[in-house]
Amino acid sequence: MPDQKNEPQEEPENENIYPIANWDVGPIEEHQLVVFRPHFISSPGQPAEEAEISRYYAMTIEQAKELRLALESAIIVLQR
Repeated sequence: MPDQKNEPQEEPENENIYPIANWDVGPIEEHQLVVFRPHFISSPGQPAEEAEISRYYAMTIEQAKELRLALESAIIVLQR
């Protein structure tokens, strides 16, 4: 697993950031997976209701728990 630090991140140079406008999340019980499909803004001025819909990404239960903790840690940093 990659090293994940909960420290403020610098914006990567030459890297685009695509704001998430919405998402779909759900379980696939027969495979014990959590799926996530982000809807993202791909160009400035694009309304949220016209967001691009990405492919589904699957993660194990353990990965989903780790993602939850990483998101919570990032929120704590931002709310300081």
